[in-house]
Amino acid sequence: MLNFKIVNTNGSVKKLERILTASLDSETDIPADSLVITCPFDSGISKNADRIMAFDEDKLVFKGQIDEIINIKKSGGVITKLSARSPAAALLDNEAEPITYLSPAPVLIFDRHLKPFGITQYFADNIPFFGRLKIDKGMSHWQVLKNFCKNRYGCEPRISGDGKAYFNGFGRDEIIKFGGADNIEYYSLKENRIRCKIISQVKLKLTEFGTYSSVINNTNLQSKGINRVRYVNAAADNSTVETADKMIEQSNLDSYRLTLECVGCYPNLLGCRAVVNDETLGKADGLRIIKTLCKIDGSGARTTVVLRKEEF
Repeated sequence: MLNFKIVNTNGSVKKLERILTASLDSETDIPADSLVITCPFDSGISKNADRIMAFDEDKLVFKGQIDEIINIKKSGGVITKLSARSPAAALLDNEAEPITYLSPAPVLIFDRHLKPFGITQYFADNIPFFGRLKIDKGMSHWQVLKNFCKNRYGCEPRISGDGKAYFNGFGRDEIIKFGGADNIEYYSLKENRIRCKIISQVKLKLTEFGTYSSVINNTNLQSKGINRVRYVNAAADNSTVETADKMIEQSNLDSYRLTLECVGCYPNLLGCRAVVNDETLGKADGLRIIKTLCKIDGSGARTTVVLRKEEF
């Protein structure tokens, strides 16, 4: 079960002895995790709370500055609602200084764009991106990190709820099993094949004065019978043939979701591989957990787990 601690503006730490509700939302495609809790009114918390930490037993799973404190008075008394986001929020909210880097290394991006906001650990190699990385006026520190990782590693970064930065994508080798003896049990399953997300074909223009005569077809069997075309100008500076391949790959990934409702609180599953054994739909493997939503209230704890296929 989750437990929570408040860090006040003077640095003192206080454990929340009683909460009414809690909701911890983590998703690989959204930079910052979010936490919303309600608790009985406490004037000290209402006036002095600065940051909040969430623990699964003794393991830190979330830390973040409190964005909003709301006191609500009803006939039953007064409650306080606290809303917070994980350390990635500071990168989203702060503008980076306009500059152009020449062959920046991961450690430079970390030192200048992450470390000042309390992110103290990162996972990356030490090989620089051999090119120019331009930071335009108005870009956030998150955009800088994202652009660097896309250019250097070909993927998006991830900053975990406890403040660790993963430059080269976020995926864990641990396999989580749902359904069956000794596995995580679920009381609801929803399988969604979202065929409207699938791109069947991408047409490319390979030269400045050429036509869109080159074609890349989606070989995913689920795309059979679907006609949904996109165009890519591969002669432009910011597009390549690889751009078209990634468009098709992403459309395939977005076309399948499996959602499980589980009894209990499981805040540390994001990024894990997964297998689901269902007595009606059979076995589904090759899955990756992309979202967890843990909720706690008077009736107990439950977790929504969203999975997608790793590949097609």
